[in-house]
Amino acid sequence: MKSYKLEGRVINGLDDHVIEKGCVLVEQDKIVFVGTVEECPNLIPELVETIQIPNATIMPGFIDCHAHVVGADSQDYDECTASHMDLILNAAHDLGQLLDSGFTSIRDMGLFGPSLSRAVDLGLVRGPKIMPSGRIISVTAGHGDHGYQFSKAYLNEHSPLSVLADGVPECLEAVRTQFRNGAKFIKVMATGGVSSPIDKITDVQFSETELKAIVAEAERRGTYVAAHCTGTEGTLNALKAGVKSIEHGVMLDESCIQIMVENDCTLVSTLAISLGIPKMKAVLPAHIYEKGKVCAEKNLKSIEMARAAGIRIAFGTDYTNSKNTRYSDIGKEFEAMIEAGLTPMEAIQSATKNAAYLLKQSDEVGTIEVGKTADLVMVSGNPLEDISVLRGSEKIKIILQNGVLVKRSE
Repeated sequence: MKSYKLEGRVINGLDDHVIEKGCVLVEQDKIVFVGTVEECPNLIPELVETIQIPNATIMPGFIDCHAHVVGADSQDYDECTASHMDLILNAAHDLGQLLDSGFTSIRDMGLFGPSLSRAVDLGLVRGPKIMPSGRIISVTAGHGDHGYQFSKAYLNEHSPLSVLADGVPECLEAVRTQFRNGAKFIKVMATGGVSSPIDKITDVQFSETELKAIVAEAERRGTYVAAHCTGTEGTLNALKAGVKSIEHGVMLDESCIQIMVENDCTLVSTLAISLGIPKMKAVLPAHIYEKGKVCAEKNLKSIEMARAAGIRIAFGTDYTNSKNTRYSDIGKEFEAMIEAGLTPMEAIQSATKNAAYLLKQSDEVGTIEVGKTADLVMVSGNPLEDISVLRGSEKIKIILQNGVLVKRSE
């Protein structure tokens, strides 16, 4: 493997300190030096490649904590009827677009995550490293029940996104099946949602008994449960059961905030979609628009409360590579976070340090520190002054993943 010397403004993801004339040295797959250009060790030029771009900013590789790479939306496949072979091949292609947008790691929620994770690790597929949940677990008639015209048995056979489980025995079977297939954490639908056609956003899905059984089973595997949460009551239900990751958290109240603080629970943002829906009436189905417009204002309040309480906010998008959620435009989430009141540094840390914590990989990635894996991103511009320099894949100029130069667009 080549050695690299990256020069530019360094945002390490660890704290608010910025090195304006900085240098990061990479040998093999590790970061071996972080400091100023003046302090940088002299290396034999033939053994190291120096990378410089105008007005460069160097950051840790970004992490999307809420991805759905099921290969359906980018080609308008019907996920309930399309061949799984078509879907997974398309998903493998889509992963490259995520990587090109600066995302060197993701948490993926869907059937193909474990297989895609292994393929990326083996070098067979170009894309982010993946922490997979396997299929999302939902109750019948819940947020994961997108094919109500089909039988429950058919959906559990064919859906690449979710599995339906009712009662503790089915919930345990669903959890154990995800682990059997390679899941590293579990995702559940604890409330209704915006995109599902047969529930309300305030619906409580899963009993507390069911959720506690799911959480206990995950904890026996040394991992945790993430919960889709829109309505308040269902969110409280999930928190009382012990989930560690609240996805969306649209309608948090003080009781939710208190438990999240006590349990060191992370809030995953997905703000670009939430704040974007009220502006998309012309292109969305009526049931999605009507439910979605209710959520935007409440979501802003939830973020404000979580931030004030010091709750860890991790970057997540809920993007699926649809026409409205292109992976090449996934950096919109950074802009949405600023709209919601976060500072540019907080937004960057949400996609680096905070996200790595949620992936249980803080000792490996998420910050630029000596000894950590060299997952790095370079852009031309200063995101602390203009966060939009992180928005599109064309603005991400240099990407290193595991010390390998996987994108160069100077």
